[in-house]
Amino acid sequence: MQSLNEVAYESILNDILKLKFLPGEKIQDKTLMEQLNISRTPIREAILRLKNDGLMMTVPQSGTYVTKISLSSALNARFVRQSVERSVVSEAAGKMSKLDLLDSRTIISKQQIAAEEQNAVDFFYLDNDFHKLFYAATDRLQVWDWLENLSLQLDRYRFLRIQQTNMPLDELIKQHTEILDAVEAHDIKVAEKKAFNHLNLMLSEKDKLIAQFPDYFEAEQK
Repeated sequence: MQSLNEVAYESILNDILKLKFLPGEKIQDKTLMEQLNISRTPIREAILRLKNDGLMMTVPQSGTYVTKISLSSALNARFVRQSVERSVVSEAAGKMSKLDLLDSRTIISKQQIAAEEQNAVDFFYLDNDFHKLFYAATDRLQVWDWLENLSLQLDRYRFLRIQQTNMPLDELIKQHTEILDAVEAHDIKVAEKKAFNHLNLMLSEKDKLIAQFPDYFEAEQK
């Protein structure tokens, strides 16, 4: 059973990732307490963790705010993710079980349904599930957990993009299928290349989004 600290943290974290709390928005302890029906101490503990994650900040004599999206952090997270996932997919091409392959195909089928229903939130989480399965199949789930924490700014960007632009969901599904086909065929080189190129899409259309939502992004240092 989750502690109240954990419940508060995960609830606020999800609201930040899903943009229910907007970048730059001021957050009141009292509002969170009423929303979650949780006392002040767990809320403050959660806020402290979120500050350490780089998702909240306190401005002296002003209050607590959701941080703006750091594009530089998102770019660095993608760089790490591409480097690591290429190796993970390479391992998977040599050892992924038939059951794992079947689970992956099932996720792709669910993504097709989410795309048809224009359910961006489900598609986002199914996308994560698809990639996570390669880490599970290669006994690298701890690495996935590390990457999840590293990728918080990247995930904020991805959520904004999937909700605000006409993402080529069919193309993403096609690329997932191609990665899995290469893994199932034990074609390591093709699997690595497909996975690396697929992750390039994570930050596409960034100029368009920055122009559309300039107040959501940190000013980048020149």
